Amino acid sequence: MKTNKYDVVIIGSGPGGMCAAIYLKRAGISPLILEKDAPGGTLNITHKIENYPGYIDKDGTTLAFRMYSQIEDLKIDFKKEEVIKIEKQDDLYLVITNKRTYIANFILIASGRIPRKLDAINASKYEGKGISYCTVCDGSLYRKKDVAIIGGGNSAMESALYMSDIANKVYVINRSSVLRADKKEQDDVLKKKNVQIIYDAKVKKVIGKSNVLQKIILDDDSELKVDAVFVCIGQEANNAYYEELMIKTDNMGIIVDNNMQTNVNNIYACGDAISKSLYQVVTATSEGAIAATNIIKKIKTNHI
Repeated sequence: MKTNKYDVVIIGSGPGGMCAAIYLKRAGISPLILEKDAPGGTLNITHKIENYPGYIDKDGTTLAFRMYSQIEDLKIDFKKEEVIKIEKQDDLYLVITNKRTYIANFILIASGRIPRKLDAINASKYEGKGISYCTVCDGSLYRKKDVAIIGGGNSAMESALYMSDIANKVYVINRSSVLRADKKEQDDVLKKKNVQIIYDAKVKKVIGKSNVLQKIILDDDSELKVDAVFVCIGQEANNAYYEELMIKTDNMGIIVDNNMQTNVNNIYACGDAISKSLYQVVTATSEGAIAATNIIKKIKTNHI
């Protein structure tokens, strides 16, 4: 009977996870990638990529497909399963998914982060019914309608730019007096005549009827009639499945050393899952390569 044991189990197939898998496979180590959604992670909901060297196609999904094509070409095991829990068993780890259990010597956490929720009255009630966290996924549903983008960073500007070509009117609601996005991102949005930026404002309440979002109330009690709200206010750690391992984290994610190793033996992390100052495709791939290289060294030294 074939055992479900691997030297390395990689949780998540974003740029960091896939890059690590490529390095491992080329070193003669066959990892397993576990991914609950589509390969590529947040690449699949990224409208535009302009700062990844050598990549000129711009859209995230194409880059995700190309990375995954390498995974397929190398015949790396890839399973679409959701990790529910990780348990320690002697010197090994049990990775429990929604379908089966795997045994691993090493684990690389590359599962990214999850969108931060909108803190407003009735917000949870209208998630999926007007409130969305992905313009690329849901933007086409609101063609020629009025929408609001919440946030002032790069992701908010990308979403506003994307929706400006689809929607009738785009409101950008920013909680401070300045935008945090890169200047180029800001300039691109400010050129759009159907985009209006509202500074020093927060959404206080979401109002709708018959499960259809109709308007939002801001903290100064002003109203905006919109058909959709796209929330782009950052992300937070996706840590539910590894909580019992006592991995050290902060409010940004998993704390790792220069080798991408956590405080728990043989558990590494990379990409958006870790605490760092820059969350980009290029940093994720670098971290995946670093983690894989150090796992390879450890395996070869200890002959695991």
